Amino acid sequence: MHMEEGPEPQELIEQTEQRHHESEHEETHEEAGHASFITRCAITASALAVMAALASLLSGHSANEAILNQSRATDQWAYYQAKSTKSHILEGNKFVIETLASANNTPKERLTEPLSQIGKLTKLYQSEQEKIRQQAESLESLSELEFQKHQDFSYAVACFQIGIVLASVSIMVKNNRLYMGSILCGVVGVILAVMGQLK
Repeated sequence: MHMEEGPEPQELIEQTEQRHHESEHEETHEEAGHASFITRCAITASALAVMAALASLLSGHSANEAILNQSRATDQWAYYQAKSTKSHILEGNKFVIETLASANNTPKERLTEPLSQIGKLTKLYQSEQEKIRQQAESLESLSELEFQKHQDFSYAVACFQIGIVLASVSIMVKNNRLYMGSILCGVVGVILAVMGQLK
């Protein structure tokens, strides 16, 4: 009866070595892929951190400008009110002069000069009021625009920060979807920052 011979010891050793070598090669390939993934995530997180810092600076600048312009607008409205008060006082003076002149039977010719001066001053104040009002409204519009920019930049900062968190977590859990989520947050953040800058 003929028995089948098993593999020679030398063949077993060679097969074992070959399997071990293939296993090492696969592990090295996996490690290289994982290292590459970690590097990409780290670079992405760093880039998002830089963009978040820039957007934060722009947000702060816009907020300061909004407050400053609103303060200037408030000053202009106070100035407008002062001119309005002066104009009302002149109108009151005109009424008093005319009433007293009428009660004392003062000739109208004697009132021509003072009433003319009052009329000129009143027109001057009213003209100045219009310019002041326009300046105040313009400053209010600028303040509102800067506040809108501040909001866009703030939302951009939030998106960048979420992206940083997702990139960091994707390294720990080795999840490519989380990494893609961080990229998406970065893109949205850039769009918001550009929108704010273009306003």
